[in-house]
Amino acid sequence: MDIIAKGIRREVTPTSFKSIAIILNIISKNVTTADLDKAIQLSRASFCPVWSMLKGNVDLEVNYKIVS
Repeated sequence: MDIIAKGIRREVTPTSFKSIAIILNIISKNVTTADLDKAIQLSRASFCPVWSMLKGNVDLEVNYKIVS
């Protein structure tokens, strides 16, 4: 798996992140889009403390590509 993360920072102080885009490149013959959608939703809802911290302050987008 490769993970690419790109962020855009605000131009005014404090220069926190305005948006973050994460791209997951998954290499697997077994994983499905439903599996990844569920994992992302669970992370967003309850499992990931970083997501909870950023929620409401940063536009966070996650996309993925499955290569079998």
